[in-house]
Amino acid sequence: MSADKNFHKRIIGVCWLLLGVLILSMLATGFASLPSSKVFVGVLEGLLFTASGFMLLAKLPHSWRLCLPCAALSLFTVPVGTAIGVYYLWYYFRREKPD
Repeated sequence: MSADKNFHKRIIGVCWLLLGVLILSMLATGFASLPSSKVFVGVLEGLLFTASGFMLLAKLPHSWRLCLPCAALSLFTVPVGTAIGVYYLWYYFRREKPD
């Protein structure tokens, strides 16, 4: 079962890393035309997703402390973030079945 958990962690980590880089690159291309408050929130969100992705890929023991709020935040990033957030919440809250 532990290989299965690591597989899901890697998928979610790569997805959040790519989503964070995508958000940051989109902000970099349209930086001048956006209000500063939206740029600030977008940069924070992009950095949060990128940090969560790195934490999952590095297999840090308490990565859930950052990833759980990140999953809740990503539910509002429709449609890609919603799918990743639901996937992480499914992974985090699923119950282990005894063998």
